[in-house]
Amino acid sequence: MGLLFAALLSGCAAMPLSSEATPPGAQAPALHGEAFALEGRLQVRDGERSAAVGLEWQHAEAQDEWLLTGPLGQGLARIESGPGGAVLQASDGRRYPAASVAALMQSLVGISAPLELLPRWVTARLHPDAEVRERDAQGRPARVVDQGWTIEYTEYAGDGPAALPRRVDIHQGDTRLRLIVDAWNP
Repeated sequence: MGLLFAALLSGCAAMPLSSEATPPGAQAPALHGEAFALEGRLQVRDGERSAAVGLEWQHAEAQDEWLLTGPLGQGLARIESGPGGAVLQASDGRRYPAASVAALMQSLVGISAPLELLPRWVTARLHPDAEVRERDAQGRPARVVDQGWTIEYTEYAGDGPAALPRRVDIHQGDTRLRLIVDAWNP
């Protein structure tokens, strides 16, 4: 399956990470509970392997839907997950089930990351056990350690203290995930 993911992402590995974003000073929408939707770009690196995709992610308390796209916006794969597990559906119609999105990433890419924590990490709504090591001038998390992973919030979508992150870098050892959010959708 690693070859499948490599084939899915081969056209995306060179996708540029531009700096277009929500205009400075724009306030990100408030989150209602745990649900959110975002559009952006996700880059994943593990040692020598690297891939980048466009991402549309809809998150609700018990389910997630991820649409992974190539540099020209074409759909590469859709991942749906919920209490019963996760399924990746490739653009050719093939389906790959797994116990969770983290298990899909492990089997397809060989990257092991606690993706169940990703909704908290990308919204900077951290678990009480997370260790905030640095804050920015607005008092928002800038550098956090959670379960051995370092989460760095290098840019927020606005200047206010409730603004959501725009750039999030997550790493542990050689494994790195970078999320650039182009739009938070209410």
